[in-house]
This record gives sequence, structure tokens and C-alpha cells, in this order.
Amino acid sequence: MDIRPEVLKQSIESLLRLQEIDSQVFKLKLELENLPAEMLDLQKKMLEADAAFKSADRAFRDADRERRSLELKGLTLMEDVRRAENKKREVRNTKEEFAAGKEVDSFHRKQVEIKASLGEKTALTEQKTAFKTEKQEALTKFQSDFKSMEEARNARLSTAKTELLDLEKQRDVFISKVDELIFSLYERVQRIRKGSGIALVKVDICQGCFVSIPPHTRIQLLKLSTIITCSGCSRILFPEEEISPGITGVQAKSA
Repeated sequence: MDIRPEVLKQSIESLLRLQEIDSQVFKLKLELENLPAEMLDLQKKMLEADAAFKSADRAFRDADRERRSLELKGLTLMEDVRRAENKKREVRNTKEEFAAGKEVDSFHRKQVEIKASLGEKTALTEQKTAFKTEKQEALTKFQSDFKSMEEARNARLSTAKTELLDLEKQRDVFISKVDELIFSLYERVQRIRKGSGIALVKVDICQGCFVSIPPHTRIQLLKLSTIITCSGCSRILFPEEEISPGITGVQAKSA
């Protein structure tokens, strides 16, 4: 693409200003579209805490169900004992008395067994209740922390949206100063390179991806007569020494 040196230089310098804005725009869009790392980490902890609470709740329900079942058996057995003791009082001979006494003793043994089991189940239910409470408190704490972070983030996002609108207006000013074809190339590259579509060349090194620039490419750059792109990162290249004093540009990290 052949172009007049003065047009190329003006376009590049405007693009460097634009690149500063685009770098900020990219960061703001990331902020608007993605949760911060600490919120993602807290979100993961919330899911884990919720799963732990539900598991503890199921264990509590199972233990409490077994405890209540034993309580019901105990009540039923008390009624069986009462009937057996009444029956024993109504016996007519020794044989019937022995059978009735044996039945009463059997029911009493079952009562002792149920009482022991009920004690174990009651203790287990209390343990599960405490564990469930612990998990509930942990989940509640994570939810409260996440809500606080979310409120702070929403307040920040409101400011970020205003900043983004302001940057978009600034962006339009610099776009108007750039040759249309050069801007089209810059725009394609900066979308891929996350806000960076141009790189200065310093000591024969692309400051975008830090690959070496061949001598013949360096000669072409110094002529300022055509657009040269980096073979490593595809960014538009421009010799640093040709930039007017006071013009700066955001340099991309190696990519």
C-alpha cells in the first residue's frame, strides 16, 4: 500500500494516540463482561459450600428419620408391654403365667435395645444438626461476602460504562485523522491483539512481539512510503525515531 510520508506519519501518530484509548477500552470491556478473579473464587466456594450444606442436610434428615422411627417403635412397644402385663394378670394357670411372663420379658428386652439405639440415634442427630448448622453458617457467610462484592462491582460498572462512553467519543476524534485504509488494517489487528494494532520498531526489534526486523524491512520502514506489518504479530510497524516528540504509544506485551 503506497502512501505519502506525511499522511502515513500523521496516521501512525494518531493511531498511537488511538491505541492508548483502545488499550483502556479493552480493559474496561473485560471488566464489564467478566467477574473479577476474587468473585469467581468466591462463587466457586459458594457452590462447594452449598453442596456441603445439602449433603449435611440430607445426613441430618436421614438420622432424624431413623430417630423418629425408633421413637415410634418405642411407643408401640410400650403399648405391647401394657397389653402383655394385663394378659399376665389374667392367666388361669402356671403354664399361661410362664408364657405371659416370657412375653413381657421379651418386650422389656426390646425396650432396652430400642432405648439404647434411640440414645445413639439422638446423639447422631445432634451431631448432624451441629454439622448442618456449621455448613449453613459457612454458606451464609460466602453469600453475604459475594453480595457485598457484587454491590461494589455494580457501582464500579456504572462508572466504567461512563468511562467507556467518554473513551468512545475520544476514539472518534483520532479515527477521523487516520487514513481509511490504514485504520481498516489497524482495526482488524487490534481486535485480535486485544487493543494493540500498531508497534514501534526500536533497534530493529518489534516492540509488540520482540521479533527481529530484517534489514530490508528496516529500509522500507525508513522510506515512510508504504504500510509494513510485522511478520510475527501482524501489527503495523513504524520506526520509533520518526515519531514526533511528545507522541507516545502503548506497547503490547509479547504476543
